[in-house]
Amino acid sequence: MNKLLMLLITITVAITLAACGNDDTDTEESEKKSEATTSEQAQQELEITEEEKLAEDTSVAIVNGEEINGTDYNPIYSQVKSTMYQYGQDVSDLNMIKNQTVDILIDQALVKQDAEAKGIEVTEEEAQEELNTIKESGNEEDFAALLEQYNMTEEDFKKQLMDDLLTIQYVEEFDATVSDEEIQEYYDQLKEQNEEIGELEEVEEQIREILVNEKQSEQLRAKVEELKEGAEIETVL
Repeated sequence: MNKLLMLLITITVAITLAACGNDDTDTEESEKKSEATTSEQAQQELEITEEEKLAEDTSVAIVNGEEINGTDYNPIYSQVKSTMYQYGQDVSDLNMIKNQTVDILIDQALVKQDAEAKGIEVTEEEAQEELNTIKESGNEEDFAALLEQYNMTEEDFKKQLMDDLLTIQYVEEFDATVSDEEIQEYYDQLKEQNEEIGELEEVEEQIREILVNEKQSEQLRAKVEELKEGAEIETVL
């Protein structure tokens, strides 16, 4: 999978699961609220004030003795708020955004610690090489627009890219085998929704990749919860 896409998926999934995961919310009411929020937000520019940012040395949380500070917090906070804004979520509750940011940072720290314990690591050189590939595959204007959209600097992007490349290697260790029956079932569902979809042979690999990613995501969420149970976590912020 394109690593840039993986980056955006990582952020979006984390936010969407937390912000939209209330099973008790009426779907129609939720959709109307989302549409209203989107319409209201479309009339104003997203703003991230200096008051929302933390000093670089401000302690946010401590995970198994490892401190997370403002340097880690600020770019993720910007990405969380920007992504929520892009998806029509309410960004007026700054405490909710703050708490979601801290949760993401704790999850990232747990995954990074466990990955490194298993001998998985990503160097700055590898991240820079991947960053160069991403930039070369598009154009400078598109990349600059992406950074602006998610309120990221290129250095923020590179740091997040290192974390995501590590996560990609980490989940590749999971058993996410997909059977032919699962592919056929998924294909049949797609066929019901769109009769013009191609033959199974034409879309089989794309379906396999989707299902593998779904299984890896589910296993990653379960693994993070397992790591939390055995971790020493102190939220300072």
